[in-house]
Amino acid sequence: MTRILLLIICILSMKSNALALERFDIVTTETLKNMLELRAQGKENFILLNTLDKIIADHHTIPGSINIPWNKVKERAQELGKDKSIPIITYCMGYR
Repeated sequence: MTRILLLIICILSMKSNALALERFDIVTTETLKNMLELRAQGKENFILLNTLDKIIADHHTIPGSINIPWNKVKERAQELGKDKSIPIITYCMGYR
């Protein structure tokens, strides 16, 4: 019984990965459209990263985005540049 209780306490004390999303702002479709217009005018600077698999990205991508599949982000992170002041907006097709 003690082991089960300890296991339950350990599980409940773990932070969920979903909680990490609280650290980030969510950009709506309308906001992104406005940001893309401002970027085209040179008034906004950000990186638009799509994490779609290449086969999907070839057919469903927002123009001007960089495609780095989610499972390759760590090894290809240098493609995002070194300037940490430039916001990175990431999109995909949903949760896996």
